[in-house]
Amino acid sequence: MVKFNAKNLALFVLFGMLLFGITGIVNAQQTLPKGGDSFDTAVKLEPGNYKGGSIKSHEAKYFYTDVKPGQKIEIKGTFTPETNLSAIATIDLYDENRADLKVGCYESGEGTMDIPCEVSWMTNSDKESYKYYIKTDSDAWNITSYLLDISLINCYDAKSQTDAGDAFEKAISITSGEYKAYLSGKEGTDTKDFYKVAVKKGETLTVKVTPPSEATIRVVVYNSNRATLKDEYAPNPGAIVTNSVSITKSGDVFVAVICDRYCSENMVNYTLSVAIQIPAEGEVSKEGVLPGAEEGMPSGIEGGIPSGAKEVANAIGKGIAVGIIYWIIGPIVLLIIIGIVVYFLLKKKKTPKV
Repeated sequence: MVKFNAKNLALFVLFGMLLFGITGIVNAQQTLPKGGDSFDTAVKLEPGNYKGGSIKSHEAKYFYTDVKPGQKIEIKGTFTPETNLSAIATIDLYDENRADLKVGCYESGEGTMDIPCEVSWMTNSDKESYKYYIKTDSDAWNITSYLLDISLINCYDAKSQTDAGDAFEKAISITSGEYKAYLSGKEGTDTKDFYKVAVKKGETLTVKVTPPSEATIRVVVYNSNRATLKDEYAPNPGAIVTNSVSITKSGDVFVAVICDRYCSENMVNYTLSVAIQIPAEGEVSKEGVLPGAEEGMPSGIEGGIPSGAKEVANAIGKGIAVGIIYWIIGPIVLLIIIGIVVYFLLKKKKTPKV
């Protein structure tokens, strides 16, 4: 009869866990395909961790992968030089037109030390899918082996499953609330995010964007005719930008959050806060516009007539009435006064001397 031994059982379970973990790691690291020798023979790669073989100097390997709008592709490479003379490892990223995106990684090593190299790029919503080419190479000496880690990171905007468009036609509809969103800065083509907000006449729309410390953000609000209502630009990197406008016509307005290529060196993860407020009756907005003002007309429209028109009309009416009194009754009073004065003068003249 086999005697139960808790210690042996624990060691067995521990050994099994370690074996399972090591097997999982090995399985996670796939063998990198040989790769093509040109764009035309490039081999497709799915996101994952790969281990590649040797690369001779100036004999590049070509791969490609597909990326969705709003995704960031991140490629990390670790290259092992063949000799003590080291090597210069490169990773280049190209678009589907085979144009260099100018985010290539070019790193040299010292001796036999591994050489790290990293490239990233973020897409916008211009296309439904993107094809990016990846080229690995050594500009000097040979590479004995290298690791390649390809990741696709979802950087979707405002709780959607895509990138907020960089044009009015592709704006994402949002309501009051707080949202997380992304822009590429220098490392990508996603430099603008457009949002659409439904508003009513008389409301006040307030948009606040909180960027990371190194980004200089611009926030623009447009009316339904896509004309600029207000444009706010951060005075310094990291500044929170608030843009508030009084709504003069019910419908949709557009909000653009902009970070051009000079706004940030890195991807911008920002917070977008949207608030819609209804001012108290008769309250004047910051812009001096009464709630309910129509576009191109004086503020405070009511039945097609300015809300102050009645007061103006009343004032004019009173002025006319006073004028009538002055010009009609005034002369009569003046004649009466003149008559009284003449009467006493004549009376004084006729009084006999004593």
